[in-house]
Amino acid sequence: MKPLEVAQHYFDLSNESNFDEIKKLFSDTTTYSSQNTGIYLGVDSIIEMQKQFHAQFKNLHWHVNSVEEVKPGVILFDYTFKATSISGEAVEALGIEYVVVDGGKIVHVEIRNNT
Repeated sequence: MKPLEVAQHYFDLSNESNFDEIKKLFSDTTTYSSQNTGIYLGVDSIIEMQKQFHAQFKNLHWHVNSVEEVKPGVILFDYTFKATSISGEAVEALGIEYVVVDGGKIVHVEIRNNT
């Protein structure tokens, strides 16, 4: 798959909370940085954080507003996150996410709030 396809597949899998398949896209040296959840190194710590994040919601969805490959292997998503918390509260947030792909694997994810 091309980098853009890998990154889009990652978003699709995230919307399905499909951690087994997401895990296949990362490596032991993948890094993940988010203003909301912190910084993580390696597939196991990233997946554990994602499971904890997803568990906070009855349902969640990232709607991709736009996506482009801004540099070779660097994919930029502009997204709207909508979810319902376990307590029933509606949550909505805007953000941008860089997904860096090399050799068919995601090597870095960076999430920034978009206010």
